[in-house]
Amino acid sequence: MSGCWDMVEVSRASLMTGLALEPGHNGRILVTLEVLNSAETMSFEGGKGGSPSQLYSNEADTIVEAMIRMNEHLDRMLIPSHIRVIIVDERIAREGLDRFMDFVQRSRYVREDVTLLVSRGTKASDMLRVAYPDGMYAGFGIQSQVFNYHNNWGGVPDSFMYEVAQSAFSPGKELLLGAVTLDKKSDKEESVENSKKLDPQTLVRIAGSAAFRENRLIGFLSKEDTRMVLLVTNQLKRTTVSFPLDGQGKYAAIRLIRCHTSKKVQMIEGRPLISINVEAAGLVASMDDNLAIDKIHGYEQLDRLASEHLKESLTATIGKVQKQYKVDVFGFGEHLYRHRYHEFMPVSKEWNEQFAKAKVVVQVSVRIERSELKSRNQTQNKVVN
Repeated sequence: MSGCWDMVEVSRASLMTGLALEPGHNGRILVTLEVLNSAETMSFEGGKGGSPSQLYSNEADTIVEAMIRMNEHLDRMLIPSHIRVIIVDERIAREGLDRFMDFVQRSRYVREDVTLLVSRGTKASDMLRVAYPDGMYAGFGIQSQVFNYHNNWGGVPDSFMYEVAQSAFSPGKELLLGAVTLDKKSDKEESVENSKKLDPQTLVRIAGSAAFRENRLIGFLSKEDTRMVLLVTNQLKRTTVSFPLDGQGKYAAIRLIRCHTSKKVQMIEGRPLISINVEAAGLVASMDDNLAIDKIHGYEQLDRLASEHLKESLTATIGKVQKQYKVDVFGFGEHLYRHRYHEFMPVSKEWNEQFAKAKVVVQVSVRIERSELKSRNQTQNKVVN
């Protein structure tokens, strides 16, 4: 009847829903918290048009000190167990994540499935200042945006906090986190009114992924390159591939609904040989040309064009990562470690260098199962009639 020993009245507590980490002055760290304004997020009562969350910032030598001292200007007790997204500033990520991730990984209140992102070209705290419609706070909005983009197109990795720990204990694979940035059409201060406009002035935009070497940010991959990385690692759930047809300026779009990639990695005469075989199935989403897809040869032609285009894109992405970044974000080294342990161990300490000079063979087979509701476009129907 007396309640739990650590019970806190709801009226005296505030839920943290977002966390942004930025460099402060003289080597300190600037911590910005998004605190939920529950009165504005209750759908059954409705808010009064205010902000669904409020931001509080503090600067200290450690994250723990900065958070505990938030009560210098916040009257309620902070509850960190509902954090949905942690955004790390690009400048901090280049210094290394170890120092700043120690607290969130050590704390028993912060969940391992929190979305962890890197801000690109803008301050991390600015992401939490973007207003979303229907009283949605920024932490939930950004997490939902990353989730839906990953599931429907694949231009951003899952990017959970436990990925940092897994990368540290997975030999032959470097860390890859999601990246976000801001699209600003105005320099005016962000407000709730932004979410009520037909053309919002500030939007959070997915910026692909951030590649790390030993937990230090070394560069960014585009959304298209990130999608190819997810295809290799069997994390691509669905996507749409647009490719040119034989006619000039004509394109077709294929909606891939199933993708599976098998890999084989081995050392041949001191050089890694990586074989990749991609099998995908999909349907015709759109087509500019009058290709007869009511006939078998029409589907065969689309299969060939889609396979060639996907093979070129995949080969280009792997080559780019090998030459520009020289880090194995695909996990080829981890695959070699698990399947050919005796071949991996002699090169384990220099695997990234081995990956940079590896020979890669790519095979892609796309099979189109059906079209959408029609097999002929309007111009074809006019000719037939």
